[in-house]
Amino acid sequence: MAGLDPATQPARVHARKKSHRMKEEIRRAVAYALLAREGDAETTIYSYDTEHRSKMSGSRDDFFDHEIGARVVRTGASLYHYGLWHHIDLNVAGTSFSGFDHGSKTHFEGVINGRAVQLYDHGENRYFNYHEGT
Repeated sequence: MAGLDPATQPARVHARKKSHRMKEEIRRAVAYALLAREGDAETTIYSYDTEHRSKMSGSRDDFFDHEIGARVVRTGASLYHYGLWHHIDLNVAGTSFSGFDHGSKTHFEGVINGRAVQLYDHGENRYFNYHEGT
């Protein structure tokens, strides 16, 4: 019996499984949206995972990630990332938060502690820590 011709197989056979990993840019945007202080013109978000500071500017409702050159806008309980072209649901209750990244189809949750955020990424089953500071 001859091998199957991939061109004649249904599309579902060729579909790759979508990654269920949030991108660093999304976690960083969530952290800034949670930590940005009103009136901050510019600050940095430090990722303990990547050991890197990323320059951010703007308010928590409309900001710019200078690292990737992308704007992020919040409308109600949703962020829209113009660099990656998708929505992120973000619900905040006191010092706790939870949400859903539509790009990776992943849930996340965490806590805010002063100028720091600890985010648990359910897709990777691990924590990511961020700190705001210039």
